[in-house]
Amino acid sequence: MGADDFLVYVPPALFAVLAVTFLLLWRQGLANSWQWSAGFAQTGMGFALSTFPVEPKFDAFASGMIFIAAAYCYGSALLVHFGAERWRVARRLFVAGYSVLLVHSVFVLESLRYQLFLTDFGFACLLGFTVCIVVRKALGPTDIALVVASTIVVLDTLVRTFFFTFFRETSDRLADFVGSEYNLAVHVTTITICLSFPLAALTAMAAAVIRRHRDAAERDPLTGLFNRRGFAEVVKDAHGNVGPGAILACDIDHFKRVNDEYGHAMGDVVLVELAKEIVGVIGRNGHAARFGGEEFIAFLPGATIEVAFATAEVIRTRFTGTDRRSKGIDQQISSSFGVAVIDEGSVSIDAAIHRADEALYAAKAAGRNRVMIGSGPSASAGSGPSAICLPFPPPRSRRARA
Repeated sequence: MGADDFLVYVPPALFAVLAVTFLLLWRQGLANSWQWSAGFAQTGMGFALSTFPVEPKFDAFASGMIFIAAAYCYGSALLVHFGAERWRVARRLFVAGYSVLLVHSVFVLESLRYQLFLTDFGFACLLGFTVCIVVRKALGPTDIALVVASTIVVLDTLVRTFFFTFFRETSDRLADFVGSEYNLAVHVTTITICLSFPLAALTAMAAAVIRRHRDAAERDPLTGLFNRRGFAEVVKDAHGNVGPGAILACDIDHFKRVNDEYGHAMGDVVLVELAKEIVGVIGRNGHAARFGGEEFIAFLPGATIEVAFATAEVIRTRFTGTDRRSKGIDQQISSSFGVAVIDEGSVSIDAAIHRADEALYAAKAAGRNRVMIGSGPSASAGSGPSAICLPFPPPRSRRARA
């Protein structure tokens, strides 16, 4: 058996193994999409047709449809991996138009050159379109490697089809494909250059699994905020220290009463509402966590006590002013806050959290539904005659709040 004979058997076997591997990974919940397995299975079927041909017209049409379907599956898998819009209608219309042209090239023109150019160009366009969508979402090294590998597949396909169509004299008979230089080139580049694609996909999926497990260990499943462990990690800088800033401690007033009167399911809804208000106000300028029960903690890097107070006041006002009658809650639900600044030069925020907690308890003792400052001149804000406001207005924009 010569080297050329051996090469034709490698891609079908290789992609069969990849298809089974990715299918098992998907069944185990490690792969995020079954389309990976479908794409590799279809690619293997396409190569199998060139290794074990049936009839020239059937082979040309079937392989064309198989490879465009593989491109569609690869694109879908990439879009799912990166959480991008699927663009189903546009991509399916492209496949439909391609199918019409393929029928014309195979059964009307009976042109091998036209069929090969159409198949490879369609494959490159469909996969390349997906790459253009996800390229901006590739942030980590493994995701960037996946985008690069996908781009390599697109470029390899385009270079090959343009070279053999416009710069190389080849037979135009459908029956001559199996023994053509084009078929050999496809096998060689698939085994060498394009093998980076499935390897990059495996690496990216492994990294995604690690991220999911890390998030599960560091995030509260109900609110999506960090838990204690995740919060302790995210507030540290590259040297393991905590920079200057302020801490907000808050919880829901009379939360046990909410659970008792409306049920724990509705209590969970209220917890999620407060979490959304916190995230909506601090945005990307801070970090929020659920420390347990109805207690929440937020860290505002670089914030002064004035900014921290005003930020807490905005959250409190928005949460208290929420109309929940459509959810079956006919009473006002409020929250209390304590704020404190992190000591200058401190490598830990534990002391600041403790002071913010003390201020929170003071706010509870003072009548609830207010903000109070820990360690130093205290102030409160809220309803009732005992509320005392600091001499600065609450922020009018999200940027000011942070």
